[in-house]
Amino acid sequence: MLLILRFFTKNGPFFTWLVLAVFSIVLLCQTNPYHRSVWFGSANVVSGGVCSAVDGVTGYFNLRTTNMELMERMAQLEEENLSLRSELQQWLDNDSTSDLRKELPYSFIVAHVVNNTITQSENYLVLNRGEADSVKVGMAVANQRGVVGLVSKVSKHYAQVISVLNPKLQLSVCLQHEQSAGTLIWDGESPMYARLEDLPRNVVYEVGDTVVTSGYGVSFPRGVPVGRISELISSSNNNNFLSFRVELFTHFDRVNDVYIIQNNQPCPF
Repeated sequence: MLLILRFFTKNGPFFTWLVLAVFSIVLLCQTNPYHRSVWFGSANVVSGGVCSAVDGVTGYFNLRTTNMELMERMAQLEEENLSLRSELQQWLDNDSTSDLRKELPYSFIVAHVVNNTITQSENYLVLNRGEADSVKVGMAVANQRGVVGLVSKVSKHYAQVISVLNPKLQLSVCLQHEQSAGTLIWDGESPMYARLEDLPRNVVYEVGDTVVTSGYGVSFPRGVPVGRISELISSSNNNNFLSFRVELFTHFDRVNDVYIIQNNQPCPF
């Protein structure tokens, strides 16, 4: 008790000044509208900063939910887009508006990547969707930027995907404005590039042309983005085919959410 009294006695002038300063500020703000507005404005700046910080933190933790919602919406739009393409092509083939198939040619299953490698000689991804979600071996996998890979193994709740960054995966691709198809193969050098091989020499091309899936096979529909031509690798006169280096659209070091493409069309063979 004596220590407390000595403390206040020793620091009496300071506490006296503090009380008078607080009293003066309160009195000034109550009697002067200008100073009152300045005071409340400063308080709002502080409280607003705190609220912004809290909102930033909660927003960060809500990003995954928001991203999944966006992926689901993109998958829905992609289904509609592919359906319209299919109907248009069928109309052009039949040259009539007779019964167009009502069932969507492709449907999409949104999934989250729980594991992903890009530095191995053979790379794979693991998704949080499996047999319970109607995922099957051979289904194509893509994200909002482009091709990711093909489902290679499936368990009840998970699926393994063989990545484009795996030389065991060979995709049939073509230039966006051409019909002739070649083969996309990863050469193991960089996760940003792959090789386009066996493209016929008569194909008209330019550096920067977009490479897309050809639609040959039962996994990928035609037109899924793959990448762009960055350079010509081989054009020997003794070879009837061209080889290109392709810059991949998909950033495999940042693949978080994908959609699995289910082909609903009957197999032609």
